Amino acid sequence: MQQLPNAMVVLSSEQLWPNILGLVHWHKHEGGVKDLCIYYTNNPVRSKQPAERFAAFAKKVFPPIHVHLPEAPGGTLPQDVLGQILAWQKQLPARRWIINATGGLKLMFYGAVQAKELPNTEVVYGELSGEWFRWRKTAHGEQLESLSIDRAETDYIPVRYLVQAQSGVAFNRTWQCHKPEPLPVAQLVQNGIETGWDWPRMFARIGRPNEGQAGFLFEKFVAAVLLEMGIPQVDVNAKLGEGNGQSVQEIDVIANYRGRILIFDCKLRVESEEGRRVEPLAVQIRQAAAIRRDIGGIGAMLLMIRPGRAFREQEKLLARELGVDILDSAATLNFFRELARFCGLPGELPASLQKAQDLLDGAKSQGYQEALAKSSFLGATPGAEPRGVLIRLESHLNKYMEETAQDWAVYQMGRHIYLYYKIPPNVPAAVCLKRWQQICDEVAEIKPLWTAKGGKVALARLIPKVDTDQLRMFLGRHRGQKLLQ
Repeated sequence: MQQLPNAMVVLSSEQLWPNILGLVHWHKHEGGVKDLCIYYTNNPVRSKQPAERFAAFAKKVFPPIHVHLPEAPGGTLPQDVLGQILAWQKQLPARRWIINATGGLKLMFYGAVQAKELPNTEVVYGELSGEWFRWRKTAHGEQLESLSIDRAETDYIPVRYLVQAQSGVAFNRTWQCHKPEPLPVAQLVQNGIETGWDWPRMFARIGRPNEGQAGFLFEKFVAAVLLEMGIPQVDVNAKLGEGNGQSVQEIDVIANYRGRILIFDCKLRVESEEGRRVEPLAVQIRQAAAIRRDIGGIGAMLLMIRPGRAFREQEKLLARELGVDILDSAATLNFFRELARFCGLPGELPASLQKAQDLLDGAKSQGYQEALAKSSFLGATPGAEPRGVLIRLESHLNKYMEETAQDWAVYQMGRHIYLYYKIPPNVPAAVCLKRWQQICDEVAEIKPLWTAKGGKVALARLIPKVDTDQLRMFLGRHRGQKLLQ
């Protein structure tokens, strides 16, 4: 006996993922879906507009499916929902009916569940936890059974289709993006450690010079890491635009993975740029929260990646309150584990990414405190004094030493390199100088310049015996250490 074709009914709501996942699953694994019937109410934001977007999505992804919407919005009472289901069943005879009761209000859910009493009809429902259930009448009475539906079933769908379905901002707007490509991630990490995270030089070392500014190269790197994690649908530098070509929103990296839109806000900015070249971090956090809500829809996740910036406690609190995840300079040496955790990657890191993480672990064991970027300590001068024409460099150096828990700082001016260090109490300045000469003997010569009148700090000239990259690596092994205690 020939099996009846499937028809599916969904209740439109702002949360479209259960409807999307249900449609994909029944179309791919349960004999296909011939007709999709979308029930909506007169609430424009929570039901009518999502119904229109879901109908457009179904036509793009599954062109053979016939999509049906009521001629007018339905009510929110149980009899309204059940009455429309009966009308569709009369309009489309000889079908096996799947009623997805996941969306809609509680009274609407009750009306959808009553449809299990109808011939050739079953009700399905998805919990927020990811569990699915099938409810139907059999010869032995009502039967409720669990269903195994993998959230990864939607991973093949292009990001733009999902964003335009979830987002009223993106619906009917153009979508332009770059597609990512595989990169030798571990080699780039090694290059970064050796060059002080100079992204153009890192890419030049893998035979790809002149590929753009550091920020764009960093976005390519993040997208390549997602590909290595097995996330197939990733877009880079995505732009939502009007028909006239004008962009209304740009997204650094965005992906579709296991039933979620994942958004990555990737910036190599440092604190000294805030309030001048870019917005203060609190403003950036609020903007990120708006993008997550407007572009990804309910359930989307956004990760702010700021390797050149340490978030303060109040900034972390603001991000948590607004539902924004962060990865700042303090977490960069754990970068690949943190990214896998955010994405919900099951199991261990792929071997290629574990190799890259091992390199960061090795850098951490050598004293490095951050990766992927060089945070700037030359921010606003501590204290309330106005900015003037005389720059008090020692204020910046003291702030840097406090933030890094060091008793020293090395900085470069032109071709000259200087060592600024604290002198411990009751220790002669000459003893401290000798100790520094011993520490740096293999890589540099130390020439004293001056000792502060109070005997608390000193400045010396550091004359390298090795190239700059080797000097950076040597100093990096001592990051976060007080070397004169």
